[in-house]
Amino acid sequence: MPLPWNPSRSPLMLAPMQGLTNRALRGVYAETVEPDVLFTEFVRVRPRAKAMVAPSDFTEALATSPGIPLIVQVIGCAEEGVVAATRELVDRGVEHINVNMGCPWGRMTSVLAGGGMFRSPETVEPMLRELRRIVPGSLSVKTRTGLDDERQLFEILPAFERAGIDFLIVHARTVKQKYKGSANHTITQELVERTSLPLIANGDVRTPEHAEKIMAQTGACGLMLGRGAIADPKLFDRIRGTEPTVPDTAQYKREMAVHFMRLLEEYSEIFCGDAQILAKLRETFVHFTNPDLRRWGRKLGKRKLLAGVAEMLAEAQA
Repeated sequence: MPLPWNPSRSPLMLAPMQGLTNRALRGVYAETVEPDVLFTEFVRVRPRAKAMVAPSDFTEALATSPGIPLIVQVIGCAEEGVVAATRELVDRGVEHINVNMGCPWGRMTSVLAGGGMFRSPETVEPMLRELRRIVPGSLSVKTRTGLDDERQLFEILPAFERAGIDFLIVHARTVKQKYKGSANHTITQELVERTSLPLIANGDVRTPEHAEKIMAQTGACGLMLGRGAIADPKLFDRIRGTEPTVPDTAQYKREMAVHFMRLLEEYSEIFCGDAQILAKLRETFVHFTNPDLRRWGRKLGKRKLLAGVAEMLAEAQA
């Protein structure tokens, strides 16, 4: 199956982040920095509900951006209906599917879904084989290096290959680590050497220097940008060399003010009321690593009304 990105360059992908990468945010990134590939937040499979996939998830799964492939991420296991849910998505027009096998939160580690798949690796290949038969475009997996053993993924790697997935995304932490510590890209390098699958490296890509080092070290075919791209959307362009590698703090703040104003406008179209819109904006403020921007983000987060946030953003653009 052709890979869902331009083969002439190493793809930079915007990571699927629950609570963040909704269709409004994806649309803003598509307009401004053009990631090579976009992902939805994961679609929850609801085996005991009237509808296997919620209407809101269908809306997200079909909200594409012109010229940029959208990959719909599903989470679940064969026993809980992930195959049937994927068939519903495909019937509605979804082309590319990614299976989340690394989520470190809540019940996803206590059942055979997300990071919990590491508890029963024998279930992985049969489920992926079923998905391969029904997915018309690319089928991929996003995972971690293991549950609590960072070499556990090596045991499952052959199952991915036999099942016929098209590429693999590895966040180089264990499930138990969540987001603590550092991503171990030595493991990424070894995985690249051990598999014929195109491998996308994920984890701690926060600066162009990080990106260059990870690509040189691992030999990965591309990168997935998560929290680093939320803190600095122009990280895509900085890695591509079309923006300054280290932004001036004042310019960085102006750029983020413009970005947040665009997000505010888009959020106002799909969320209801000041409280809900501001809650979504606050989820982006917390990812700043620049001390000056973190202080500014805290001030923005304390505003109770959209008008107050908009006023601060306008002042920062002046």
